[in-house]
Amino acid sequence: MFKNAICSTETAERKQMGEMIYQAVDITAGYGNKIVLKDLSLDLEKGSSTLIVGANGSGKSTLFAILAGIKGAKSGRLLLEGKEIRKKQFGKLIGYVPQDNPLFTELTVKDNLLLWYGGKDAMRKEMEGGVIEKLGLKELLKKRVDTLSGGMQRRVCIGCAMAGDPRILILDEPGAGLDMECREVLRAWLKEYQRGGGTVLLSSHEQGELEMADRRYVLRDGKLGMA
Repeated sequence: MFKNAICSTETAERKQMGEMIYQAVDITAGYGNKIVLKDLSLDLEKGSSTLIVGANGSGKSTLFAILAGIKGAKSGRLLLEGKEIRKKQFGKLIGYVPQDNPLFTELTVKDNLLLWYGGKDAMRKEMEGGVIEKLGLKELLKKRVDTLSGGMQRRVCIGCAMAGDPRILILDEPGAGLDMECREVLRAWLKEYQRGGGTVLLSSHEQGELEMADRRYVLRDGKLGMA
């Protein structure tokens, strides 16, 4: 019976991962006169984890900012379940952790989380068994962000990005600044997020995150190729 339950779970996960949730189609973008993305396309399946690697300046952060709705492209389309994504959908459906720290460092961890969660009730749900507890943020709530290590601040960023329970999580170098214990906490939580149907897109050079990804791409000369 237990074996059958495992098989049923694995079958459900495989079926779920076959559902296309987010697509970038023929994206061209750059800054100034420099084009860093050239007719780039990317498909993300529900419940999957996709990794993109590339040299500094290859356009990874530009691509992630476009997919998160932070930056516009010169041309191309973004489709959510086959339909053009609307501006108001970005914040509700996509969680984004950029390389640069978006936190208000002079405020406490609690105050930063409240700004993202929109109130104590929504945040309280995540403190008992939710992402705030699982990322080890409950013990940090009263601390000012500027007193935390870079790794701890990274965990707070991820906690903020999960406000509203987004269906897609975009992480630009999520392991940067994290010690080994923090990385293991993050990897375990990301796997749980995927099992619940969440879709992950990340850039990383950490071996554990390379192994976790279902698909791996290299961004080079404005195009994606299989890693």
